[in-house]
Amino acid sequence: MRILHITAYITGGAGIAVMRLHQALLEHGIDSEVLCMHALDENLSSGVYRAEQKKPFIDRVFKKLGLDRNTRIKGGRKGKYEIFSFPFSHYRLEHDPRVKRADLVHLHWISDFVDLPSFFKAVKKPMVWTAHDLNPILGGFHYEQDVVRNINFQEAEDLLRIKKHDSILSAGVRFIASSTQTLQKVKHYLPDVKCNLIPCILDIAGFRPIDKGTARGVLNISGDSLILGTGADDLENYRKGYWLLLEAMGELEPDEKKAITILTFGAIKANVNGDTERNTNVIRFEPVHDKRFHSLLYSAMDIFINPSLEETFGLTGTEAILCGTPLIASATGGMIDYLEPGVSGYLFNPGDAVELRKLIRAAIKSKKEKAVILENCRESILEWYKLNDPLGRHIDLYREMLT
Repeated sequence: MRILHITAYITGGAGIAVMRLHQALLEHGIDSEVLCMHALDENLSSGVYRAEQKKPFIDRVFKKLGLDRNTRIKGGRKGKYEIFSFPFSHYRLEHDPRVKRADLVHLHWISDFVDLPSFFKAVKKPMVWTAHDLNPILGGFHYEQDVVRNINFQEAEDLLRIKKHDSILSAGVRFIASSTQTLQKVKHYLPDVKCNLIPCILDIAGFRPIDKGTARGVLNISGDSLILGTGADDLENYRKGYWLLLEAMGELEPDEKKAITILTFGAIKANVNGDTERNTNVIRFEPVHDKRFHSLLYSAMDIFINPSLEETFGLTGTEAILCGTPLIASATGGMIDYLEPGVSGYLFNPGDAVELRKLIRAAIKSKKEKAVILENCRESILEWYKLNDPLGRHIDLYREMLT
């Protein structure tokens, strides 16, 4: 069987998940290809292709004049949100040779890349869509919190959701949810669509523990303080919750703050979070793309904190645990599934700074008492991963859809 993965990007959380699945399928002897919209030449590897279709001149003119369909639907609305995208595109991927030779099409993060109405109408092949965020089941927004925060977009959101759902239902598209929570949301929005629960592929070999003393020595970080880690591509992304971690830290006593070092990775402006960050020892790295250095950072941490308000899976949490670093995380997405409370970490209610602060204080106490902090977390997630067998589940689903 020949599988074609379609994704706008091969970087970022969703892109990394696609590439890990693609590579795992190749290693298992499955014919797998990836078609993407954006990729640097150096990131293109075996079986990975970039779509080369220029935007028609008339479309560029209409866009510049504000007369294109997307601009008219959005209607000049302003709001606070992560992203608002459209199920329309100038790309006509149904004509791409890779689509034509595929036995099954696996869609991933495809906003502004796949023109859903024309693609679903033209392509008469089995199709499955992984919900890397909630945009496949929402309208223009990608997370439910943005729908709630931007009521003035309701008309546009409803219009796009109806168009999208109609296209999905008419084409008989199946879904994959990477977490139990996401599965429940797919069933809520699209009760007539089949959806399989399949977690993301993890890079077990690439993310491994490094002795904490060695990791801290390489990074020139003192091991005397409690090292709390956090990270994302963009730490200024409201949904990722870095502001929530700093809010929780802000109410700690001065001696408690002195006992903590925050180790971060991700894009952020200097001192964007004001006094709380300036009064805390923060060691900051830019976004990390080398897994060996990433493992070094995770291993240097006592605890990794994922304070996201909303996730569908949460890859960074798995990477930290695989490096032997326990996780304190919001109870959202896949973190509810793969985190074993009291063994690989602890969960708190999304957005609850008070609850997060209590967990940080408990960690400070454990550090002072020289207690070992959840040292068997890697074994816990390896057991969970073996039980769920995401590669096997993907292959079984493909075979079922092709029979």
